[in-house]
Amino acid sequence: MRRRLAPALRCLLGLTLALTGGPAARAVPRPSLAAPQGSTQPVTPPPTPPSLPAMSPAARAELLDRINRERAVLGARPLALSTELDRVAQARAAETARRGAIPGPGDSNEIYRIERQIVAAGYRAQGWTESLTATAGDAGAVIAYWKQGDSFAAAMSRDYQDVGIGVASLQGVPLYEFLFAWPQREVFARQVAGLSDLGRVRTEMLEQVNAVRRARGLAPVAPDARLDAAAQRHAADMLARAYYDHLSPEGTAPRDRAAAEGFGADLIAENIAEGQFTVAEAMDGWMKSAGHRANILSPRVTALGAGLAVGRFEDRLRVLWVQELARPGF
Repeated sequence: MRRRLAPALRCLLGLTLALTGGPAARAVPRPSLAAPQGSTQPVTPPPTPPSLPAMSPAARAELLDRINRERAVLGARPLALSTELDRVAQARAAETARRGAIPGPGDSNEIYRIERQIVAAGYRAQGWTESLTATAGDAGAVIAYWKQGDSFAAAMSRDYQDVGIGVASLQGVPLYEFLFAWPQREVFARQVAGLSDLGRVRTEMLEQVNAVRRARGLAPVAPDARLDAAAQRHAADMLARAYYDHLSPEGTAPRDRAAAEGFGADLIAENIAEGQFTVAEAMDGWMKSAGHRANILSPRVTALGAGLAVGRFEDRLRVLWVQELARPGF
């Protein structure tokens, strides 16, 4: 976290703070905190604090326009106002006003508390940054002062797409909360773009399985539409009902699913995986696991089926893989 307080002669005009959260290798963002700079004391209130009216839609639009002008200069795409982020930003501005001071870095759990607030508001953020600025003046003056702080550069990142704006009165000085974010869905869409053609994914899976089998002198396996259907049914069911197991909640096993599709298995082995964005990544994970590798390299299996489900699972966007390796009964 970076914190900047105004110089002593300008302590009544403004101060800024930034907290930033971002992705960490396909995990919930875990940003680090840096030591603050300057005093952590609240600003001294003026003798007769001015009242601060609620922000009008026109004032909010003016602030957004000013921010987007700054982004245009840097070649960054314009931001859109987000009603979800607006709610969080307003709540946080009001909370800061009640405390009577810009928060310090004290508790690292603050990062996760903000993330929970963003999720609770209905916004799924891949990354975000919060910037607080307290200063008097119109939209132009607010942005001009905010630009002097080190939180401005973070907010100008090309990644951000949306912003929420909150306003309150901190010790009689207008306090503006800016909450910038970009949605998880866009990043996820880019990551899974190569998985949109299930037929191509299955062909690639078959090629990679047979490549590792040939390298070890094993006979290739053949694709089987019935096993494809069984694998796909299981992948879709795990996604729909938010579980991750070879057995369904009712106890349905791989052999049962294959039989339901008309494949009577004399032998069947199933591999599942979660989170990989390519066939190569899924195969690499399985080949590094003794049990999964043994299924792929079994000399007894003759047929292959593959399933893939992409969507939301346990409140996160997920990719679920299922591989069925089997030999029909006689």
